[in-house]
Amino acid sequence: MSILTAASRVNDKKRQIISYLRLTRISNLSIALKTQIKMFMNQVSVFESDEITAYGIFNINLNLVISITILLISAIATLIQMKEHPFLVHTLNTTKNFFQHLNISV
Repeated sequence: MSILTAASRVNDKKRQIISYLRLTRISNLSIALKTQIKMFMNQVSVFESDEITAYGIFNINLNLVISITILLISAIATLIQMKEHPFLVHTLNTTKNFFQHLNISV
C-alpha cells in the first residue's frame, strides 16, 4: 500500500511540475536553462504512469503490485472463511506433527 501511495504522490508532483513549467514563460531565460527545461519536459512526458522507480535502481510495475496485493487479500480472506473446514484442519495438524518430528517448535 505504501508503494501505491508513493506512486500517486509522484504522479501528482509530476503533474504539478508540468503545470508550473507550462505556465512559466521560458522565452526570457538563458539558452542553457531553456534547453534543460525542454529536456526535462521530454523526459517527464515519456515517463510511464504505471510504474515508479526505486531510487533509479529498478522500475516497479504498479499493475503487478496491485495484482499481488489483490491476490494476497483474496487468499487471506479465503483462509479466514475456511478455518473450520476439515481439509484445512487436517493439513494444519499434519504440518504441526511434521515440525514436531523435526524438533522445531511452532
